[in-house]
This record gives sequence, structure tokens and C-alpha cells, in this order.
Amino acid sequence: MLEEYSNQLLSYIEQQPESAFLIVLTIAFLESLAVVGVLLPGWLLLVGVGALVGGGVLPFYSMILAMFIGAVIGEGLSYWLGYHYRDRIRHLSWFESHEKALNRADRFIRRYGVISLAIGRFIGPLRAVLPVVAGISGMSQRLFWSVNIASGVLWAPLYLVPGILVGAALSLPEGSREVMAVFLIAQIFFIWMARKWWLDALKSRENRARLKLQSWLATSCACLMVIIFVLSPVGQQVVQVFAQLLSVVK
Repeated sequence: MLEEYSNQLLSYIEQQPESAFLIVLTIAFLESLAVVGVLLPGWLLLVGVGALVGGGVLPFYSMILAMFIGAVIGEGLSYWLGYHYRDRIRHLSWFESHEKALNRADRFIRRYGVISLAIGRFIGPLRAVLPVVAGISGMSQRLFWSVNIASGVLWAPLYLVPGILVGAALSLPEGSREVMAVFLIAQIFFIWMARKWWLDALKSRENRARLKLQSWLATSCACLMVIIFVLSPVGQQVVQVFAQLLSVVK
């Protein structure tokens, strides 16, 4: 049901791009708002928005600004509610029924301190709970707003990246996506092996030279694959698509 509504909203945004700024701002606001953010599949909508950006339907910087404003205001309101109604808010029915989630968020803040707000922003369920818990715990307003704004600057573009890549991938010619998937899997394998052998070489005395050589060979294979891929017909098509994507971002 929610997925159907999300698809309908994304279709509306695609047909009416002039209304996208306000809609995306509202989505980011609601997803960052206490309680509401736990129930709303905002991440799905924002990934869809990213795909529209990658497809050249929506402007990059305008969507980043809308997400930033919505998220900062949403988390700010959540913090304000926790800070000013800390004695009442834990006795609300929703918070009482989700006491474990609140305690987990509280432990997260105590363990990681201020950085927890920045980290939690990228973790779906925590994003809508941490600000209100920070308010309940009495975190200073200056400190909260500093972290809120700074992490929002990073969150907005990074949260759009998966959708933008999906939008770019959909623009690739048929058959090239499979080739690109094989290339990425091979790259991950060679890079992982190179790292593993290098770390093993640092721990070993007897086989250090051999392990370092294996690590360099794996790294060389990864680099060689990049060159071959870029020079191949599929690679040229991929480069053209991503060059168009960069022009959209600019």
C-alpha cells in the first residue's frame, strides 16, 4: 500500500517537477520528525527522487537544498519537543510501547556522544528517535543545532547518491548493466584480496615478501581491469552516461 502511494507521488513529481521542491522538503521533514519518521517510508521516496535527478528530470542542487531544509527543521522540532516536554513525553502511549527503542537510542547517545547524532542520521530507525532523545537527555541547544546543521549538509547529497546511480544505470544500453555488475564484483574481489594480503604481510615475518607481492598483483589486476573496461565499447557507453550525469549535477 505504502509502496503504491510512493510510486504515485513519484509519478506526480515527474509530471509536475515545479512542485518537487516543496514535496521533497515535506518528505525530508516528516521522515526526520519524531514518531512520524518511523512510520513513513521516506527513504524509498528520496531514493526515487534521486533516480529522477539521475535521469535529468529534477535539478540536483534544488533537491539537495529541499532535503537539507526539511531534515534540519524536522530534527530541530523533534529535539525541541524532547527538550521542553521531557517529563511528559516518555509517558505518551507511543513512547511507552517503544520503550526498548528509546533505551537503545539513549545508550547510543551515551556511548558515542555528539557524533551519535551525525551517525544516527544515516540509520533509518534512529534518525527519527535520536533528536527527541537528545532533547530529553538535556543536550545543549547550541551543540545540537551545530551537529544538526553540519550533518544535514552531508546527509542531503549522500542520501541522494543511491537513487542518482539507479537513475544513471537505467539510462545505460541493454546488456551493459550486466557487464558493469560483473566488473564491479571483480573489482571488489581484487581490492578485498589486496587489502587482506597486505594486512597479513604486516603480521607475518616469514611470508611478508610473498604476501606483499600478491597484494601488489591483486592491485595491479584491479587497475588493469579499470583500463580495459574504460577502453571497451560498454565502458565508453558508461563513461558517456556518467559524463551526462555530472553535467546534470553541475
